[in-house]
Amino acid sequence: MELLRTLIVLALVFVATACTKQIEFTGEDSDPMPVLVSYTEADSTFNVRLTYSRFFLSNREFKPINDASFSFEVNGGTPHIAVERIGEGYYHIPLALRAGDTMTLHVTVPGEEEEVWAGCRVPSAPEVSDILVTSEIYLWTRSWEYDYTDSTVTQSATGSARFSLVLHDAPAKGNYYAIRAYAIDSATGTRTPLTVSVEDDVLYDMDVSEEFIDLGSDVDLSYGRQALFTDDRINGQNHTIEGSVRLNSEYDSTFTVQLQVCSLSRDAYLYWATLKAQEANNDDDFFFISEPVQIHTNVEGGIGILGAVTPRRLDALTISFSHKIKDPRK
Repeated sequence: MELLRTLIVLALVFVATACTKQIEFTGEDSDPMPVLVSYTEADSTFNVRLTYSRFFLSNREFKPINDASFSFEVNGGTPHIAVERIGEGYYHIPLALRAGDTMTLHVTVPGEEEEVWAGCRVPSAPEVSDILVTSEIYLWTRSWEYDYTDSTVTQSATGSARFSLVLHDAPAKGNYYAIRAYAIDSATGTRTPLTVSVEDDVLYDMDVSEEFIDLGSDVDLSYGRQALFTDDRINGQNHTIEGSVRLNSEYDSTFTVQLQVCSLSRDAYLYWATLKAQEANNDDDFFFISEPVQIHTNVEGGIGILGAVTPRRLDALTISFSHKIKDPRK
């Protein structure tokens, strides 16, 4: 019987090996297209990133577009905006749109016959009330980094800020929201995105990394994840939302936690949502049989996104981390 099992296993291995065949891709590389990525935030200037697309089997870097020219239509007018290139493929637009403004962005790329353009409308700020934010900090010893000058030991800290708020959704389907949070260092003013988790059985929310959108900021986006959701199941209602913000620090600091509830344009939401679906595919152990995800685009003459965000900045919570403790041996 044992011999029979061994023979069966060997036969299965042989069949699996015989059925494995490497198939070479014999098609042609697709021509590179201009890629425009930008988000406008109400009452703030914004950046644009321009690159060329790359073939999906290629591992080369995205080629930046450094010689583009811009023109704008804002609320039917054509203002002259002095655009500044601030890096390889990055441009700063010194234009601060307000809630309700509409903008069409036109880009001319030398060598491209077709103009690249996209439009957006800045949404109104969400209505929020009954805001409550609390925090709880935990300390643990991560490493004994001894400071002989003052006989202290450096620790690490973690914790969470809990929040509760009421979102007043306008009675018109098609509202899109995000909840995000930032730690703002009191000494340096450095802003670091934090991870937000929403605990709600009604909302279909998803957490999306801000690292998806690289617009040349010097802010480290790798830590932050924002919660996205729509009003599909709360249309026109006053809905209580509870959640938490994860906190962590490895140095002495005092900072404020700035919680924001944001309205998103439809294109902005769909771009984030399809990026999240692609991320889930890439993390799936069976990604090779997962259904491909088409990333949402609203750019004509190329691909990419021009989205709009309007935040409602809520009351900040001050957090103090003190990680140096006296050496108990002293």
